[in-house]
Amino acid sequence: MTERGQNGEEIDRMNDLRSAISGVATENLSRRNETTPIDYFSWGRDGRHRVDDTESLPDAPREEAKPSLKRRVRLFLKAMRQRDHVDEILQRFGDDYERFEETYQLISDQPSRRLFAELILMKIISEQNARLSSFTAEFVDSYEAASAQILASDETLPVYTWVLRKIALSAPNVSFFTVPTILNLHLTNRLYRYQRAAVTIEVGAGDVVLDAGVGWGDTCIYLAARANEGSGGHVYAFDILEEGLAALARQTDINPHLRNITPVLKGVSDSDGASVWIDNPGPGAHITDTNTGRQIETITIDTFCAEQALKKVDFIKMDIEGGEVPALSGGAATILSHKPKLAISAYHKWDDLLVIPKLIHSIRDDYSYYLDCTTGFGGEAVLYCC
Repeated sequence: MTERGQNGEEIDRMNDLRSAISGVATENLSRRNETTPIDYFSWGRDGRHRVDDTESLPDAPREEAKPSLKRRVRLFLKAMRQRDHVDEILQRFGDDYERFEETYQLISDQPSRRLFAELILMKIISEQNARLSSFTAEFVDSYEAASAQILASDETLPVYTWVLRKIALSAPNVSFFTVPTILNLHLTNRLYRYQRAAVTIEVGAGDVVLDAGVGWGDTCIYLAARANEGSGGHVYAFDILEEGLAALARQTDINPHLRNITPVLKGVSDSDGASVWIDNPGPGAHITDTNTGRQIETITIDTFCAEQALKKVDFIKMDIEGGEVPALSGGAATILSHKPKLAISAYHKWDDLLVIPKLIHSIRDDYSYYLDCTTGFGGEAVLYCC
């Protein structure tokens, strides 16, 4: 039995998350010998590129009374290898992830629903024993092309412990210092862009964009070029590190035609004017409750938009290392008033896929939800809403 989603696609509403996980688990077990490699290049895995590999995916909380996680996983994988049954997988699913059913039902197309189930499966049986359908051999080949292009560049920009290399693009017409993974996303049209069937979610000419989490500014430059200053587009770029905004300034220097970026040295959260601590200075910098000796002041999206007297907000991108939920809460009025397109990272906390869609749905109940993931192990999962 099917019904039509908001984009007109047929969606199998009888296919609940448990049966979806069962299906993708069966497929993964039958494809054990496939040639698509495990992700060897994301988050500092590629030794050809100097990197700071500081990110890691969180595990679901476990009860202390149970046997050790290592032993449970070892026994489970042994049983799976011996019997090729999905019963063990579904049993583990019931331990921690049945609460995800409600958010699974919010997802608006079948590819995204499948990916949702695969991401849960990945959490259960690990990267070694699962493959994401979004991580294809073609995507790996594209990464190799991007890597060769990066390594051929002689102009570099050291940021934190990374060394970025300069690349020139023709569409959009920009140059930026970047890494192969970002260039690969541009080459595959997945750099904060979702497109399947009749649905396209991206920054367009004239868009007012809130970019929460500048990193080192390459994606911000890309989004600013797509927004197109001549069409009235503008990007407000938030980061908690001066080093990140300094990198963005260098990226802007090599694009003198781009003058539609406003840097904002503040942490986006659910309160204004709070002094919070910064942990792990670098690409994975985030707000923490622990005294690290380094602080930043917070601001809400709603307050910022009011102070800037923004008449519209068209696109919000967030990758702020686990701060997405409070930041979205602090932007509830903006989301309610303007219904911007959203590209929200949903992998920093083990239950982000549970909490973030439900939060957005509680603010506005007329969004459609789509999902993409550009690593082979579940990192960089982005929830797109329109």
